[in-house]
Amino acid sequence: MRFRLDGVDEALRNLTAIGEAVSEPALQADGLKTLEPVVKDAQSLAPVDQGDLRDSIEAAVLNDGSVGVIIRDWKGHFFEFGTTHMRATPMLIPAWDANVNELSNAFADRIRVRIEAAPRVSRSRVGLRTEGF
Repeated sequence: MRFRLDGVDEALRNLTAIGEAVSEPALQADGLKTLEPVVKDAQSLAPVDQGDLRDSIEAAVLNDGSVGVIIRDWKGHFFEFGTTHMRATPMLIPAWDANVNELSNAFADRIRVRIEAAPRVSRSRVGLRTEGF
């Protein structure tokens, strides 16, 4: 009896195409897009004098390659966490809490679209065949 494994080369090419579709830059772009509701909510919660604090809230790719929502204005952490002389008026934490349940599903949906749109060499399945029975 002999065994033959069919479709391995096609499966490997398909996996390579999927890997390219979900590359780090693609995932970062999806992460930034997914975080837009958090940015919008945080901006709506920001105290506004001249608008520089509110306008400095954005989604960004961080140094380690992950994505997050940051406040670029130097005084942002004083408002978010407070000081010994000022009560905290957080923006990021409430915005995150308001959106956290939808974020993972929204990110997963974006990844699913990328994977399904990846070019496929073949739709055949890998299979083990026996011969000589």
